[in-house]
Amino acid sequence: MKASVTLALAALVAAGPALADPPGHAPAHGYHKKHHDHDHKHHKKARHYKGKSGVAYVHDYGISSGRCNRDEIGAVIGGVAGAVIGSQVAGRDDRAVGMVVGGVLGAVLGHAVGDSMDERDRACMGHALELGRPGVPVAWRHEGRDYRFTPRGDARDGCRYATLAVNGRTPRDVLACPSGRGEWRFRRS
Repeated sequence: MKASVTLALAALVAAGPALADPPGHAPAHGYHKKHHDHDHKHHKKARHYKGKSGVAYVHDYGISSGRCNRDEIGAVIGGVAGAVIGSQVAGRDDRAVGMVVGGVLGAVLGHAVGDSMDERDRACMGHALELGRPGVPVAWRHEGRDYRFTPRGDARDGCRYATLAVNGRTPRDVLACPSGRGEWRFRRS
């Protein structure tokens, strides 16, 4: 008798309502949490890149991987010629890029190199100064020239030492100092 009661109870439990997972769009399934956590993580990541000058960057444009993405930087700086790109902290899509400003590139780097650099090259150097780790080179290519810019240690007044090698030649030592939010100027070291 005990066995038949046990079997009857087991059959009753097995015949009860089947439990199923809620549909994927239901809040009980985690839709809300999944999608809002993703947005929150994406938003948190946007604040991940804090520059040396205090600017928060949404993108690193490849700096952390050792390659400067000139195409992405070019899309950000667009047709704005030469000047104060780094101060655009909250532009379209909250994108900004560090920039080397000032007209002493030729004097510091040599006219052959300094005169051939465009705003994207200056942005690659500026962004490397903002986000680059000491001793980790950032490379890019432009008009047949291979650039290798390596931020080094910090100097006083927020300045940074760096080296620039073009086409594998002996690196030139430079001293860059912040001159605004995301802006850097080369000084003779």
